[in-house]
Amino acid sequence: MQDENEKGLSDYLDIIRRRKYYFILTVPVLAFIAIAIAMSLPPIYRSQGVILIETQEIPADLVRSTVTSFAEQQIQVIRQRVLTTALIQEAIQKHDLYPELRQRASPSQLAQEFRSNVSVDMVNARVLDPRSGRATTANIAFTVAFFDPDPVKAQAVANDLVTTFLSENVRVRTDRAAETTNFLREEANRMRMRVQVLEDRIAQFRTEFSDSLPEMLNFNLSMIERGEERLLSIQNQQAQISDQLQVLRIELSGTPAFLAAPVQGNQPLTPAQRLSLLQEELSQAANRYSDSHPDVVRLRREIQQLESTVGTSGGGSAAAGMQNPQYRQINLQIETLQRDLARLETQRERVEEEIAIYRERVSQTPQVQRGYDDLTRDYESELRKYNELRGNELQAEIAQNLESENKAESFTLLEPPQTPSEPVKPNRKKIMAMGLILSFGAGVGLMILAEMLDGGVRGRKTIAEIMGADPLISVPVIMNPTDYKLQKARIIGAIGVGILVVLAGVAAVHFLFMSLDILWFKVMGRINLM
Repeated sequence: MQDENEKGLSDYLDIIRRRKYYFILTVPVLAFIAIAIAMSLPPIYRSQGVILIETQEIPADLVRSTVTSFAEQQIQVIRQRVLTTALIQEAIQKHDLYPELRQRASPSQLAQEFRSNVSVDMVNARVLDPRSGRATTANIAFTVAFFDPDPVKAQAVANDLVTTFLSENVRVRTDRAAETTNFLREEANRMRMRVQVLEDRIAQFRTEFSDSLPEMLNFNLSMIERGEERLLSIQNQQAQISDQLQVLRIELSGTPAFLAAPVQGNQPLTPAQRLSLLQEELSQAANRYSDSHPDVVRLRREIQQLESTVGTSGGGSAAAGMQNPQYRQINLQIETLQRDLARLETQRERVEEEIAIYRERVSQTPQVQRGYDDLTRDYESELRKYNELRGNELQAEIAQNLESENKAESFTLLEPPQTPSEPVKPNRKKIMAMGLILSFGAGVGLMILAEMLDGGVRGRKTIAEIMGADPLISVPVIMNPTDYKLQKARIIGAIGVGILVVLAGVAAVHFLFMSLDILWFKVMGRINLM
């Protein structure tokens, strides 16, 4: 006996026969709605221009551009600059875009709508990297497109966008190169001022410590050596003169200052004779004692008193006529040697002062050298930075000329925007095909849902669940020849409907999606790849 809980093909055909009106009434209505929606959607046209990204004409090893951003980054930056609210408002007013939306939308909403209709896409290609020799993906171009229901407006706006991209790229790259040049020039000028300050400090330092500079060390040492030699020579001369003075003073002490003159009776000495005798005693005492000795002081005081009495000229004349010539000659030699000794003493003091000065310079040389080395080290460091900045400034100026003359990486219009003849959306064929598929699915779903919600009793299991016990016996359907004929006709009809559905699907794929021959080649290509 067959289990009635298991449904066969006849059961499903019975369900279709009982619920066919759900399918018949639902599918045409939904299909009509889908077709109406597909036909009522406004056409949207797309106009685009293709811009080629050209690499730098002059080798980068010779001239390096100061604009280091990648092309994709540069394009995104320009896109943000181009799609500002202010520029979008100008474009909307210029081309009379969104006339209905402008009556009820805010400027920010209009700008958002405009941005959603702008498309900037990169065009990639597999190229060979000259540095590594490996294949890589590179951006060789990009497209700028605009969508609008009016094809003429779409082309006009796209053309303006392309023009703006080209001009903005030149302006941005030129401005960046100019900013780099100006920055380096300002930094170089600032560094030049610092170098000049250090040069002034070095000049002032050299002027202040000109005698103690490191390069003067050998000269100062040689001057010390020469001074010491001169000092030794002076000291030797002083010793020789001192020895001669000692000999002459000894000789002078044994030589009478005056020649003996006859004295008549007990006649007293004249003041002139007395002055000569005192001068002789003073000379002898000065040779034996110092200037502060009491005898020397007494003799000088008596001589001063006699000189005031006798008179300088008259006393000198009287003394000269009675003085011993030998004594006078020795005395003159002593005076000459004393003058030479005083002169040598002055020279010795001067030489000692010079030696002290040169020694002070030598002692200051290490400290001066440290200060001078610090200044020169800072100066050389700042000068090196200054030269580097000047070199970079020169390179930046060359790079600026490279940008202004469009010799660097640039954008070139490869294909200007054209007025589109066919809309790119909506895809009415796809929408209608999807609507038909959904309508068939909705019809089948309603049939299944109605069958599931139906409260009819069918099958042995359902009766057992209701009654709480299995039936004693199940009587199968007894079919007569007419029933068999009807069953056969239903099967043939179902097969025919299935064939029609398959044919309709194939036709929909061929006419709405892709030609069958192209689809066949693609499928065969995938099979060969597998």
